[in-house]
Amino acid sequence: MLYSQDRSVESAPLQHETILLQPQAKTFCLLNQTAAFIWNEIAAPSSAELIAQRLADAFEGVSSEQASRDVESTLWQLVSLGFVTTSVTPAQALALKMIDQAVR
Repeated sequence: MLYSQDRSVESAPLQHETILLQPQAKTFCLLNQTAAFIWNEIAAPSSAELIAQRLADAFEGVSSEQASRDVESTLWQLVSLGFVTTSVTPAQALALKMIDQAVR
């Protein structure tokens, strides 16, 4: 799955944090340094796996496993709040189509 910033969301850096505003829902969110890093990584569509790898490389002392957990949790929260959108990769779309055909 690919994650990307919802284009209607406005963001503003604030020292090591970032503030997000979803004008349609009239909600905002303050991202800590880790979540702000993740937000910046999804300026273009990206997978959780790639973001986790980059997070582990960027933050000293963060294991790959911890980075994966943090990225998955943060992305899930941002999606549920309407700040992030998801899409499937072409390979995932093909796999879903094959599963659908097999079930029929």
